[in-house]
Amino acid sequence: MTGLDAAILMWVRERTGDHGWLIAISRVVTVMGNNVTLWIATTVAIAVYAVRRRWQWCAYLACTTAGGAVIISAIKAAVGRPRPMVVSHLVRVQTASFPSGHAMDSAFVYGSIAIAIVAGAGGGRRWDLAVIAAMLLVFAIGASRIVLGVHWPTDVAAGWAVGLCWTAAVTKVFARRIRGGSQTFGKQTLRLSEPK
Repeated sequence: MTGLDAAILMWVRERTGDHGWLIAISRVVTVMGNNVTLWIATTVAIAVYAVRRRWQWCAYLACTTAGGAVIISAIKAAVGRPRPMVVSHLVRVQTASFPSGHAMDSAFVYGSIAIAIVAGAGGGRRWDLAVIAAMLLVFAIGASRIVLGVHWPTDVAAGWAVGLCWTAAVTKVFARRIRGGSQTFGKQTLRLSEPK
């Protein structure tokens, strides 16, 4: 896949290199996937649910984020794929390339927060926009890593896939666990796990 990865990276750079505004936007968007930003987002979300005494949602968000962080670190250490060198890096990077931490982390952080908002509110079109917004943000963050030349496209694709799968797995486990108890996990999430 390295050949295809390199071809895509060079194709993207050829079409974005002369557009300083696009590079500037990518630098801003990529910050939304930084560890600090994501931990702040998670902490704020947990604090909001803690104030409302919605402990099941606090646990859900904490498990999704903490578990995801362990998974991404383990995969990066195991694979150890070097960063692409076919184009210049437009931001500083330090860790291994596969999978993209920005893509994966943003997928499970923003994804789980969106699920908490929608399911906790009982669904509805207005709240479904939270899921759409989360998906667009996650896509933009992953794309920014390619534009900035710091990830192979397959790094980003793998990050999205693992992040979404992890979020889905945690959501399913929590839905089943809490459904058997006295707490309510959220009407919409429970409908997704119960056949009609």
